[in-house]
Amino acid sequence: MSSKEIKDGISEIRGHISDLLSTLEAQMKEPRLDKIVENGGTLQSENLGQKPERCVEDTLIWPTLETLGFEYTPRPYYSIGDENECPDFRIDNLADRVIGENKSTNNFGEAKTDIEIYIDSTRYDYGIGTDGFRWAMYTIEVDDHSRADLVDVVAEQNLTPAVRRIARERGLVNYTKEIQSGKSVDGILGDFYQTFNHYGIRREIGGLSEFYDLYLEVLAGDGKYEGLEANLVESLDTPQDATERDRLAFAALFVDRLAFLQLLVDRGILERIALHEQWSEHNHGLNRFRGSFYSQYLQPLFYDSLIKQPRAREPELPQSFREVPHFTGGLFEPILPDEHAYDIPDEVMKPVLSRFFEGEQRTLVNEAAGGSLLRTYTEEFESKDVAGEIPQQYSTIVNAYDDEIDHVESQIERTLRSFEDSQ
Repeated sequence: MSSKEIKDGISEIRGHISDLLSTLEAQMKEPRLDKIVENGGTLQSENLGQKPERCVEDTLIWPTLETLGFEYTPRPYYSIGDENECPDFRIDNLADRVIGENKSTNNFGEAKTDIEIYIDSTRYDYGIGTDGFRWAMYTIEVDDHSRADLVDVVAEQNLTPAVRRIARERGLVNYTKEIQSGKSVDGILGDFYQTFNHYGIRREIGGLSEFYDLYLEVLAGDGKYEGLEANLVESLDTPQDATERDRLAFAALFVDRLAFLQLLVDRGILERIALHEQWSEHNHGLNRFRGSFYSQYLQPLFYDSLIKQPRAREPELPQSFREVPHFTGGLFEPILPDEHAYDIPDEVMKPVLSRFFEGEQRTLVNEAAGGSLLRTYTEEFESKDVAGEIPQQYSTIVNAYDDEIDHVESQIERTLRSFEDSQ
């Protein structure tokens, strides 16, 4: 997650809070906001001229869910025999079943109570409770005595100190006591955004490891390692008719290919392929003026060397390329339409190589030995439905990876078993 994304999220949430305060100031009869903002009072329909819960939903809760990256359905209907259930919302872009309960300001306890009733039925995996000022996400855990307890999924986030500061800055409230929280508005809202945004919640409920968090950031810029700036999907140069799924497929395929290369280099199977040294030579030499590192080095290695018999390789290739083994598992064969037309700019290649491959080399080798990084990520951390969509060519990519490992193990004397035996 980039610092810009966090900054934008903070700004939007601050705006949503201001919108609620403006709405309350305009619609409420006296007294002013002091009782609500400063003293934990509750909104009343007769004082507001509107159902309080609806007012808070429309001006604060729904916009905040959107800023956090959630797709949701308000008032989903569930038929359960002779009765019906209708939570306030359902989250639609998480693999697990997540529902939510909204309450008016300073009625957070009621939201938590309703969540416990809903997810105790085992129909839902998680529940989000909020009154706009306080936010929490819960699940049910059963102890050794079969007692079900409501437990936090993430730490509860209380925006009340930020709301008070914003109201005071705008002169909307009279106050005599100091705010106990020492954090600034941006500090409070930044903690909330990073904890409760879609990716942060998905990571918590899916158990995403730090390695795969970084893997996701390399592919699509969605990780939490601030400043990596290695979003392959957005940075690729692609054929004109390439779809978003094609871009994601190429990015995942490219990272799988590099991971496989690193695994074979680590085991001595590709002794003369040294990505770090070759990148340094490219970056400081004349080759960078002839084209990208991908087009000048990796593309010929993939398509002109590894997938061809040594005797069929062009004599113009570097000697190290003419000597690499011939792989037949299909991992380096073109999978996408017009795949040769894809290119990766050097500015995004640098963090991929220096921060992901070099910085995570041992983890990378361990994960690569277990199969395609794409497969491991989707099968361990996402639902099978998502695994089939990230990307659309999922099966082709992971099967090619597995076939390549099988080929190496069966055809090359120095095999991956040397790695397994050393563990």
